[in-house]
Amino acid sequence: MSNAKFSLTYGDKGSFLDGPVPAELRIPLAGHETKTVKKKAVVGAGTLVADHKNAKTGNLHSGIPGTVADITADCVVVAALEAPAEGEAPAVPASPAPVNLASLQGEPLAAALKELGVDTRPLLKKCDTLIINGLNPEPGITFAETMLSAHKATLEAGLGVLRKLSPASKMVLACPEGAQTSLSGVTSAGVKAEYPNSLDELLIAKVSGSEKSSGYRVLPLHTLYNLGRVAETGLPLTEAVVSVQGVNYTVKIGTPVSVLLQHAGHQIADGDMVIVGGPMRGSATANLMLGIGKDTAGLFLIKQGTFAPVTNHQCISCGECVLNCPARIMPGLVSRYVEVRQYDHCTKEGIQHCMECGLCAYYCPARRPMLQIIRLGKHQIALKEAQVSACSLQGEEGVA
Repeated sequence: MSNAKFSLTYGDKGSFLDGPVPAELRIPLAGHETKTVKKKAVVGAGTLVADHKNAKTGNLHSGIPGTVADITADCVVVAALEAPAEGEAPAVPASPAPVNLASLQGEPLAAALKELGVDTRPLLKKCDTLIINGLNPEPGITFAETMLSAHKATLEAGLGVLRKLSPASKMVLACPEGAQTSLSGVTSAGVKAEYPNSLDELLIAKVSGSEKSSGYRVLPLHTLYNLGRVAETGLPLTEAVVSVQGVNYTVKIGTPVSVLLQHAGHQIADGDMVIVGGPMRGSATANLMLGIGKDTAGLFLIKQGTFAPVTNHQCISCGECVLNCPARIMPGLVSRYVEVRQYDHCTKEGIQHCMECGLCAYYCPARRPMLQIIRLGKHQIALKEAQVSACSLQGEEGVA
């Protein structure tokens, strides 16, 4: 098993399939505190439903005409309008007028993109070289080749906007070795299309030729495509491309995962596991009404019995995780330190260098949830550092 390979090329260059027309959307709120609609309000396609106080986080919009059925701490629920009676016109707010992004530059452009639902933080990050990740992010996610062929015009439209915002003096398209693909004005760099080479740290090392490079950033192809869709239409971002078991769909943001799986012909049975994201780095969810987010790249249904169940067994010190760790740390040791809350030892053993690729959990014969444990450790360390920082600031204020 240690010699297993994870291909990131699939030869799929067809068009994306249409996702379902859901009876309701459950638009996920990721820190969007300002709800711009109220329960029972009628909204149109493109109506703003939630704003974010951060100027670089895109707002949220309804992808369908409907009625706001509920507003929770996690989502805005929009129920589709029933078809009007014959001869009656539906009382739906008009869709927003397209925004002419081509006429905007600098801060006005960034502000317009935020209003249209685009997260501008990855577009504005300081760097000398911006690497566009043209690889599929994980095994089983298959949209990259299609985006670079059938939807190249959309990527080019996104690239035109990106050039206005990014401080990068050079852009590089990281694509599979031997692939005949390119983007206008962008240098291409061939990368062996094998996971985990799609991870940011490894892409930077490949393109720069050094593991200690500075001035490099990576932009996911999915992000460039979403930017291109907004650039082409001038309308709010209300759809995402999602690989469902390797088949790509254009899906309304907020579509429940169960609705999308059923639309794709997959039936969920007791004991099955639903993974949101990729099979290596994604998260299992028990909430089948969870809405698809703007950055959801994949959705997978793992049938019961496909893999041995995850356990709480102790590490058996076999070394498989060490042999397969691209960050060259000792995941087994780090995860054990997390379990006993020895976070200082976690730091000494390089937990901050973990790329969260998931290979340690894949290769672990004891079936320990290594990735989840390490993520928990990172979270706890971040909380501790935040508390120390807050105490330091309070001390400075007291002295003043």
